[in-house]
Amino acid sequence: MDTISIEYRFGFRGEREDMVFTVGLDPETGLVLSPAESRAEPWTVLSYCQCAFCPFEVGKTEHCPVAWNISGVAARFRDVFSIEESDIVVTTRERTYSRRDKVSQGLRSILGLYLAASGCPQMDILRPMARFHLPFASMEETIQRHVSNYLLYEYFRQGQNGAISLDGLVERMKPVDQVNRAICTRLEKFVDADANRNALAVLNLFGTMIAFEVQGNLDRLRELYCGRDFFSADL
Repeated sequence: MDTISIEYRFGFRGEREDMVFTVGLDPETGLVLSPAESRAEPWTVLSYCQCAFCPFEVGKTEHCPVAWNISGVAARFRDVFSIEESDIVVTTRERTYSRRDKVSQGLRSILGLYLAASGCPQMDILRPMARFHLPFASMEETIQRHVSNYLLYEYFRQGQNGAISLDGLVERMKPVDQVNRAICTRLEKFVDADANRNALAVLNLFGTMIAFEVQGNLDRLRELYCGRDFFSADL
């Protein structure tokens, strides 16, 4: 099967050099293929600000897989501020997305893609979402996708006759949040501007909001599924 390619293009209209990144996913595993622009940096070394629950061992694994995969993107944006605007075009095999927006919006999407598919076991719950990547997702879209993704995980894990619930989603999101924060810490001293940090901060915020919404009975989505006689026999 062919590699699943997702291209991100940032056009700056002559204000700075345009940037193009192609994210490749293995079609069978959904794991990201090592980007050509990845580079060894002090902050990518596994032992640097290593997560307390990291499953990898120093000496056996040289670089944090998430840090390694985002290193090339982070380096290109190290002097870019999040308020700068660009023409962002994302091309997948199925469709093309485009919008002119702050750099941080596109950077949030591409960093989220790498975080989900880099092979960190703590992030594996999000790997199927990378395969069905949705750039520029809103808060409502993100909540719906995370909840649906987790329920599918429960369905396949428990079987058709098993008890499926959202009880474990908040717990599964805690290590995801911790990895996001750890990557922010890794980057803090090695970037000059704030685009990378702000993009990751928004990802952290989204993760917090997902946990908040689940604990609050998903009120943002409830009306869509339960309102207006959605389950009426007349449908």
